[in-house]
Amino acid sequence: MAKDQGVTPTKRAALAAALLVPVLSAVGACNASVSTGSGYDADAVAKQVQKAQQDATPDLEVTDATCPGDADLEKGATIDCSVAIDGVKAPYTVTVTSVEDGHAKFEIAPAQAIVSVAKTVEIIQAQMEKQGLAGVTVDCGGVAVVVQDPQTSFTCTLTKGDQSQDVTVAIEDLDGNVTITS
Repeated sequence: MAKDQGVTPTKRAALAAALLVPVLSAVGACNASVSTGSGYDADAVAKQVQKAQQDATPDLEVTDATCPGDADLEKGATIDCSVAIDGVKAPYTVTVTSVEDGHAKFEIAPAQAIVSVAKTVEIIQAQMEKQGLAGVTVDCGGVAVVVQDPQTSFTCTLTKGDQSQDVTVAIEDLDGNVTITS
């Protein structure tokens, strides 16, 4: 962004200051259970994974939950499952915590960070407004969520008039905390 658009070196430095913000769109680790009466039921486990993500992101479409067709239902076993969040595949790890009385209990947790793009955009725009730069548009690629490993990043482009500047959104951890820098 150019100086004539209101971006002074001081305002640019303020934007460059790292912002650590939580923009989680995933379920934190949660618990669920399924009946083990006839053994492992991949569809029942997948439904629990999908429900957990739907509860975390009721404003987004969560579909296509899948888990492998065979898995061990013993304490400590893990099952790799996935869901699609507005068309973006998100992996989950299901860990069996106990098997007793015909039920398997398990913990469901995302295997990668799931970051809400809408929340990221809101945070960047609010920070820009605090710096006196109202009316900045933010484009992070046209997806509803970004699903990536911690310690990776993605880019958003800030635009005001005919000027633009990229900012880096670094994913800090599985909880969806990010640092935003220019």
